[in-house]
Amino acid sequence: MTPRRLSSLALAFVLCSLLPAALRAADEPEARVIVKLRAGSGLLREAQADASAPAPARAVGRLGRRLGLSLDEGRPVGARIQAVRLRGLSSEQLVARLAVQPEVEYAVVDRLRRPALVPNDPRFGSGQPSPYAAAGQWYLQAPDSVLVSAVGAPAAWDLSQGAGSGGPLVVAVIDTGVRYDHEDLAGKLLPGYNMISEAAKAGNSGGRSSDASDLGDWLTATEINLNRRLYSGCDVETTSSWHGTQVAGIVGAATGNGLGMAGLGWNVKVLPVRVLGKCGGYDSDIIAGMRWAAGLAVDGVPANPNPARVLNLSLGSSSACSSAYQDVMRELTAAGVAVVASAGNNEGQAVESPANCPGVIAVGGLRHAGTKVGYSAVGSEIAVSAPGGNCVNTAPGSPCLYPILSTSNSGATTPVAHASGGSIYTGGGNDSAVGTSFSAPQVSAAAALMLAVRPALQPADLKQLLSRTARAFPTTGGSTGIAQCVAPGAGVQDECYCTTRTCGGGMLDAGQAVAAAATSAVPRVALTPAAPQPGQQLRLDGGASLPSIQGTSIVSWQWDLVDGGGIVGALTASAQTGEVLAAPAAVGRFTVRLTVVDDQGHSAAATHDIQVGSVSSQVDSRASHHGGGGGGSLDAAGIVALLAATATLARRRRAR
Repeated sequence: MTPRRLSSLALAFVLCSLLPAALRAADEPEARVIVKLRAGSGLLREAQADASAPAPARAVGRLGRRLGLSLDEGRPVGARIQAVRLRGLSSEQLVARLAVQPEVEYAVVDRLRRPALVPNDPRFGSGQPSPYAAAGQWYLQAPDSVLVSAVGAPAAWDLSQGAGSGGPLVVAVIDTGVRYDHEDLAGKLLPGYNMISEAAKAGNSGGRSSDASDLGDWLTATEINLNRRLYSGCDVETTSSWHGTQVAGIVGAATGNGLGMAGLGWNVKVLPVRVLGKCGGYDSDIIAGMRWAAGLAVDGVPANPNPARVLNLSLGSSSACSSAYQDVMRELTAAGVAVVASAGNNEGQAVESPANCPGVIAVGGLRHAGTKVGYSAVGSEIAVSAPGGNCVNTAPGSPCLYPILSTSNSGATTPVAHASGGSIYTGGGNDSAVGTSFSAPQVSAAAALMLAVRPALQPADLKQLLSRTARAFPTTGGSTGIAQCVAPGAGVQDECYCTTRTCGGGMLDAGQAVAAAATSAVPRVALTPAAPQPGQQLRLDGGASLPSIQGTSIVSWQWDLVDGGGIVGALTASAQTGEVLAAPAAVGRFTVRLTVVDDQGHSAAATHDIQVGSVSSQVDSRASHHGGGGGGSLDAAGIVALLAATATLARRRRAR
């Protein structure tokens, strides 16, 4: 054998021996974790003297070295909060290593959230074409015997058009970004931010930037194969969703301009925050985007000059509410910023995260007939439900009559400029916009209209008023043979008749909600302790309740135990005072009703569900009805693939 031949064989042997290792490295797990250090942490104090990187990153790096781990510090999320990565361990393994460290307040998996571009309702007809919806924006109309779930926008607009004494209200759309050049969003969009850390996911060369434009979220097999770690578990997406542009249009498309569609928010401004790109987005970027949108500081990112009072999150996944989301929700609630999130498109199963987090205004999806649309989640976390769009009312081959019309882009993958025909609307002959993604922005816009007439309202007040003024769910008029919705369990639930325990306080009534915000007293319940535990004495205080606009003070409080839940037998002390006591005997939930009367004789009542002994203990406000008052575009190929996509969508982290 010649030396040259021997040399070639040796080189081939070396290359072959290295190839398996390279392949193993490509498939090696990569942990992604969000870490928050305790206040006063020695690691933070040590990191203060080194200005080479943000203090949380330096401190977490020191923690990693102490543990013998080469942590890759990602982007900062907030004060004392840092995203980290590590190859060779799973996220759960890294959480277990970090969470037990005395200087760590919490460590949680940095999960991936994804858009549910195809709602998983099997009652859509396979291959059904979707020409332009003759009903137009049916979901904004005054409700009637056909459009039972329509939200009654004209009645709301008579009272509020989204601009208060301080100017237009701001709603942040935490999503895929937006097409700034859409003709019906002209003048309605504020300068936003791209919070996606991974340049490959963002579809740009630099990751985070001041450009919140949606560059498209299509994903090819080549991209997946070249970056398996980043796109693990992702599927090929042949088209871009323009999801954020659709959500933005529902909230704030230009109204009264004689062009295209109307946004429910009328004069409301939209603040786009891009957190979802190819194959969705990670919690660390989403949470950083939420904080920035609310005007809270995020290291390495310029301050937001236009803080939002309402954040819309049409995204989520099947998981419990993590400590990281609970943490940011406490910050946002303290700042008076409301978070509205879609309940999920999991076909009648449990409400997804972050909609299931304490303090979030979770929104379920309805058909035009007022029944739960098949794909919507159910659960006691839902505050109110709104139209999500549906086609199941038609026979195969018939048009989709009740999608949600909104703004979009004509580009299949990359965006098409407005000058080249890029500004289009969903439902125009090749798609049907449906999903709880499109229920949530209706509630976000209604909340902004409410804040415009009464800026003092806090997130819990908005949740209570939206629920209290919602119209009762119908008990007839749905498809033949459907049953009442029940609590989520192992099986799916398609169309069903909603209850207040499964779909929230009722069907969104924008007009009544704005009217109540403008005039009504607002019962408020504060708990001491805030997270009640079994065996503890619990104080319920209604002293911070708001009088009506005409009143100056609350003069009477009436407490009633609606349902003791088997853990509370009675309320003690005087039921006519601002405070009462309860002694829950076990883990569970009980329900009270507080009725307040102000010095002008105006009264209001609301029921409050109080969770005892749960990690996510909270107070949920639901309506007392006093005699009144995640989604995407589905094309023909998407309908054919609907059943096949169900299992995949259930495990993805996604926008809805």
